[in-house]
Amino acid sequence: MLSLVSLVAFASASLAVKPIHSHNDYTRAVPLWTALNLSIMSVEADVFWQSNQLYVAHTSIEINKSKTLDSLYLANILGIINGTIASPTPISVANPLQLLIDFKTDGASTFKPVQDALQPLRAGGHLTTYANGKLTQGAVTVVGTGNTPLASVIASNPRDIFYDADIRKLYSTKPATGLEWGPEIAPLASVDYSSVSSTAQMQELVLNAHDFGIKSRFWDTASNVGTWNTFFAAGSDWVNADDLQAVSNAWATFDSSAKGMIDAAYQKWDALQAEANVEEL
Repeated sequence: MLSLVSLVAFASASLAVKPIHSHNDYTRAVPLWTALNLSIMSVEADVFWQSNQLYVAHTSIEINKSKTLDSLYLANILGIINGTIASPTPISVANPLQLLIDFKTDGASTFKPVQDALQPLRAGGHLTTYANGKLTQGAVTVVGTGNTPLASVIASNPRDIFYDADIRKLYSTKPATGLEWGPEIAPLASVDYSSVSSTAQMQELVLNAHDFGIKSRFWDTASNVGTWNTFFAAGSDWVNADDLQAVSNAWATFDSSAKGMIDAAYQKWDALQAEANVEEL
């Protein structure tokens, strides 16, 4: 039985969106499309800036010159948004895609090429953007991870490449002097799950991220239904996954079985809050 704390935390996430992130998505038999076929709206591409091109690969020795950030992802994403490429799942402001770009080469030298590669999506107004103190949701939210330079993210104006923060350090660090963490800098905060000591700490980290309006992600997790359900119950926004079909099936089962408990937890929570308000009076 899930605890009230876990259920309330979980209920803060939308039941309509699968909390599944396609880890190392480019390793799928069909990158991007495997996720979209399952209505999974978060994918990850590792990029190497080499020979004036952004190659997508797990390591530098695995680079295949036919597999670029544009050919695997950006051109397809733009085509889906524009309606020139059919997709089983739309990409739109109402149903946005999170695109994690893991900088594998030096961040300072890779940042500008990634910015330039995003220009077609930028020109079409399809990128989530922060400008003039306002965060505007686009059809695609680009989050830099790996060697992404935080200083370059913050300096960008307008900003449409965001940062993957360390979920353990949101309260103990600041992104820069005079700034606080928030979705206008880091819409996502992540950590290697092996560095988390317990399920209780994981739940606390999820709630901490939500306090900042930031979504949570844990990577390098065990691939089994019990583990996935633990993350679902804690309200983790993105569960790293390699077997997309299996984790999608687990979410569908958890979704249907947990909804009644979540509704009951909210009712109990509302009753407790009402009691507290009466006592204050």
